[in-house]
Amino acid sequence: MTRILIWSPNYAPEPTGIPPLVTDAAEWLVARGHSVDVVTALPNYPERRIHSEYRGVLSRSETMNGVRVHRSWLRARPERSFADKALYELTISTFALPNAVRHARRADVVVCVVPTLLAASYAAGLARVLKKRLVLWVQDLVLSAAASVGVSAGASRVLSVAGLLERTAVRAADSVIVCSPGFRDYFARSGADPQRIETIYNWADIERISPRPLDHDGGPVRFLYAGNLGYTQGFETLVDAARIGGDGLSVEIVGAGNASEIVRRLSLDVPNISVRAPVDRRDYSDLLASADVQLVIQRRISGGANLPSKIATSMASGRPLLASIDPATPAADVLRESGGAILTEPESPVSLAGGMKRLASDPVLRTALGVNARAYAERKFAKQPALERLEAVLLG
Repeated sequence: MTRILIWSPNYAPEPTGIPPLVTDAAEWLVARGHSVDVVTALPNYPERRIHSEYRGVLSRSETMNGVRVHRSWLRARPERSFADKALYELTISTFALPNAVRHARRADVVVCVVPTLLAASYAAGLARVLKKRLVLWVQDLVLSAAASVGVSAGASRVLSVAGLLERTAVRAADSVIVCSPGFRDYFARSGADPQRIETIYNWADIERISPRPLDHDGGPVRFLYAGNLGYTQGFETLVDAARIGGDGLSVEIVGAGNASEIVRRLSLDVPNISVRAPVDRRDYSDLLASADVQLVIQRRISGGANLPSKIATSMASGRPLLASIDPATPAADVLRESGGAILTEPESPVSLAGGMKRLASDPVLRTALGVNARAYAERKFAKQPALERLEAVLLG
């Protein structure tokens, strides 16, 4: 039995993005006989507001499916300013530090999930002092993401310090797990040893999420965006594209996030768009199966900062993907390689509307792309092989 500490900004019951992946990993490791503690924040994602049942709590420990979860307070706000993001980073990392110190002492390996660079720096120091194995599990390129909220002269100085933290933590780690080959190249260029970098794609549960026949009633072709409603997606593009597309297609936006109110406001006068809250994780496969086409939306400036986990689940559904995304990003590379997606120019409603109309008018193309997407998911995104590789890296 290996004693594992996972330091992650998010964990269950947060429903989308990183939390389900970290939760899957922790519960898998427990089922494999390991002892797992998770140090994390009070649930706040994707709304960036502390969930009601945890408000007023400074810290809490609980056991979930055999995983010991230790939560701490953070300053969570839906605002997108650089100052808000900096305070979020400072509090989510620093308030968790006492829990991390306490549980790192008895751990054999410390796993730090990035996008929290300050936590990664703390974890590197802990691992060095306590002589523990350190693994960084990188989900976002934080410095690239920061550019998407605008950077002042003062913020540039903060980012310079953050860049130093990133390089120091990556070089201190015994292993670095990245979710994209593009991330591997990024760290190798910054001086990390490529031999210590392992690419493990974010997985999908391809047994639970599987292709189903569409119960098409002859109405408009249904396009689905399911996931985080954040500022980095740029939903103005999707709303304007739906308006251009007209009655021959419908768009459903399902999710929550710090841009939720903006999305709802933008959609008010567009009759072929509906917006609703996230579904329970148990109903997610049904939601994906209800769509003809899955949507991926990202602003150009933030497209290279992450590889959206929704790509894996969307492909697993056996539906075609339509992506408004920078063609030079790692995510675009995956989409092209899959043969299951059509890419359009980011932040171009006309380009996205053209892709929507093309798919809406061609059911044969939709079927072919969906078959390719599912086959790619089975090859690249299967859950069990990914978790087995993750376990092997953690154990060294």
